[in-house]
Amino acid sequence: MIDIHCHILPNIDDGSSSMETSIEMARIALEDGIKFIIATPHYIEYEHEIPREAILKNCQELNQFLIQKGIELKILPGAEVFISPTIVESYKKGKIISLNDGRKYILIELPVAAYPEYTEDIIFEFKVMGITPIIAHIERYFYVKDDFELVFRLINKGALIQVNSTSVMGLFGKEVKNKSIDLIKHRLVHFIASDAHTTRGRVPKISEALEILRKERVDESYIDYILINSQKVVRGEEIEILDPIKKKVKWFYRLKRRF
Repeated sequence: MIDIHCHILPNIDDGSSSMETSIEMARIALEDGIKFIIATPHYIEYEHEIPREAILKNCQELNQFLIQKGIELKILPGAEVFISPTIVESYKKGKIISLNDGRKYILIELPVAAYPEYTEDIIFEFKVMGITPIIAHIERYFYVKDDFELVFRLINKGALIQVNSTSVMGLFGKEVKNKSIDLIKHRLVHFIASDAHTTRGRVPKISEALEILRKERVDESYIDYILINSQKVVRGEEIEILDPIKKKVKWFYRLKRRF
């Protein structure tokens, strides 16, 4: 498995607080069946701007430690970019790194409480550049309602959607868990990632969430689709968007778009 959203780099954001913690997180991930992790430290303009070069250097250093410890897991570079009206310009200036530095996918975080009206403009600007935004942990945003109209609109504008494995596992409460599973059942999710920050609670595990989805009778082929999509991000390949399973609301119609 590949984890495309993980705060495993030490002493760089609110994730791992030490190299020892990062190594233990890597051990947990490997035991869970994860072989590659895209490190995604927070990038917040004017507040927490981590230079692209620093992310690359930290990934290299952590990989060296993992080799020394005999942990067969590879760390790849990336960032979780908090949305702002100017992140596209910052990306053009080389300040922001894409997932696996591949210039194909970028992980975007939205505010929890209020939806930025310029979000779809940012998606459009990235798409014009040939870059597909992935919206991080969509299930945690208060404004994502049960009809999922906003989620559908974001996908229709060109974004892809990621859900946290720990949300499916119930770490953020029953409401978030149910929303996560419902999104997946309606085929509005393209990635499951850990969004891990530490060795307890928000840990780098995905397999338990997959087992929960199986118990919820999510189709195995769709689980495979989600897992393969993470591989495609690493390889910089296009991802096919499957038609959603219709809810009894008028905004659903067939999608036949490739990103």
